[in-house]
Formats: sequence, structure tokens, C-alpha cells
Amino acid sequence: MASMTWRSIFLPKPRQLLLRLAFIVAIFPIIGLLGGHFWIFDLFNHFQYQYLAFFSFCLVLLLVIRALREATIVAVLLMLPLSRITPSYFPPAKLATSGAPLRVASFNVLVSNHRHDDALRWARESNADCIYFTETTDKWTKALKALADDYPYSIEGKKSGFAFYSKLPINRHKIVPCSDFEFSLLVADLATPHGEVAFFGIHPLPPVTKSWANALDETMVILAREVERESGPVIVVGDFNITRWSKMARPLERVQLLDASRGKSPEPTWMRSNPLVTIPIDRILYRGQGMSCQNFHIGPDLGSDHRPVVAEIAW
Repeated sequence: MASMTWRSIFLPKPRQLLLRLAFIVAIFPIIGLLGGHFWIFDLFNHFQYQYLAFFSFCLVLLLVIRALREATIVAVLLMLPLSRITPSYFPPAKLATSGAPLRVASFNVLVSNHRHDDALRWARESNADCIYFTETTDKWTKALKALADDYPYSIEGKKSGFAFYSKLPINRHKIVPCSDFEFSLLVADLATPHGEVAFFGIHPLPPVTKSWANALDETMVILAREVERESGPVIVVGDFNITRWSKMARPLERVQLLDASRGKSPEPTWMRSNPLVTIPIDRILYRGQGMSCQNFHIGPDLGSDHRPVVAEIAW
């Protein structure tokens, strides 16, 4: 009897083992729901794709071995990540637009990445009207100057490590400090054939420590405040360092920013080579009367741990 008890605990049958693992993993998305109370809990919100994949794997195996009771329980656990991911695959209502869309792009080049030529080639081939680069170093700043012929208007944020290139005139711009750290918010008013549009470029610190998480939270609040001040079309791009499921993204929801990837390509953009940690943190958002996203896609591997993102926004 003692031997059977030992084996049942440490060497359970496959159906019992899968169910136990599913219960353990289910703790993480539930903890994520408490992310608004403690910054480290919010980190568990970012891995919804991984939770969905794990529960789906367990469910298939349980169905194969005909463990229907356990499969039913896992199917219930699967509903939490599925309910959070599914809305991203349903596009908002498509609106009629009067003109050609504005094509915008964003790319975190990665400080240690030296594939300058590949990035320049992608930038030209993307045919974007404006591109926001983050994690730019002196070497990257120098290399990106080769885009000046195609993008005659530019802004460099050396302290914050960004470079903004535009084919459209920049009527005015400001750099808004967001915390005690040197990661600032770019606000640029672009002249387009359909009128002026407020362009925001952002790259807050990743929430890997309490102070950095607080800085990111503060940045989201400041971004929402600046967006709310705009009465016309708004576009926000950059490496947000949080996913759409983060509690820190709530200020952006309150000012009704829409995700350009919704219904198109809401998949991960960071660390795509590692399915265990890959998450969608490179984003393009928009807000405005009659605005809609006509196209969104994730770009190729250019040597960075991030993929570039491109969207066409019309109004």
C-alpha cells in the first residue's frame, strides 16, 4: 500500500500528470489578473499565447488517451487565455475612407545589432511615410542618415535613443520627459494630404524591476494624457515593453486607442525564435474620427530581438 501511495504521488498515470501540470500552469494567468495590485504579478499577463499552447497540448493528449473527464477540466482552464487572445483576431468595424492611407513603421534595432545595411534596405522597401527607430546608438544614428534622401525630415533623440524619419513635413515637435530615466516620449505633428496628424513615438523601460515598472506605468499615464489633449487624428508607435493584456495598458484603453494589429497580425514581435518567451510588444495604435487600419504586418528578421511592424492607417 505504501509503495502504491509513493508511486501515485511521484509517478502518476499520464492523465493525472497532465491534469496536475495544467493546474500548476493555470496559476500563472490567474496571478496575472492581480497585476494591478503588484507589478511583478503583471508580468504573468504577457504570456497568453504560451498558456494557450500548453493547455491545447494537454487537451489533445488527454483526448488521445480518452481521458474525457480530465480533458473537460483542461478545456475549462484553456478558456482564460483563449478569452484574452480571441478579441485580437476580430477586426473593428471597417470604415469608409476618403484618401490614401498613411503608412507608418516602427523598429527596435537593438543596441548590439550591426546589420545596418539590412535595416536600411528594409526601411526603403517598406515604403513607409514615416519610421520610428528605437535603441539607436551613435553608430545607428550615423547609419540611418543614409535615409535622408528618401526621408528629408527627421528628429533624433540621442539621450532617449530614438530616431524618427519622415517623408511628410514635421510642423512642430516636442520631447516629453516621462520619468527620472532618460526614456522620453516623442510628439510630432505631421502635415499630411488629409490634414495634420499627431504622431507619438514611445519606448519605455522594460518592467523587470520595481523602479522600472513604476517608470513604465508613469509613461503610460503621461502618454494617455498627451493623447487625450489631441482633438484630431493620433498615431502611436514603438516598443511598448508591455503587451495588450498588461494592467499598465489600461490608460491607453481609457483614451480609446485602437490596436492596428487587431484582426490582422496580432502575433508576437519580440524573441520570435524562442516560443517560450515570445510576446507582442511592438505596437501601432491609433485614434480619431473615421480612422481605420487598412493593413498591418510584422516585418522580417533584421538582426534584432524585435521584428519591425508596419501599418496603413486611413481616415
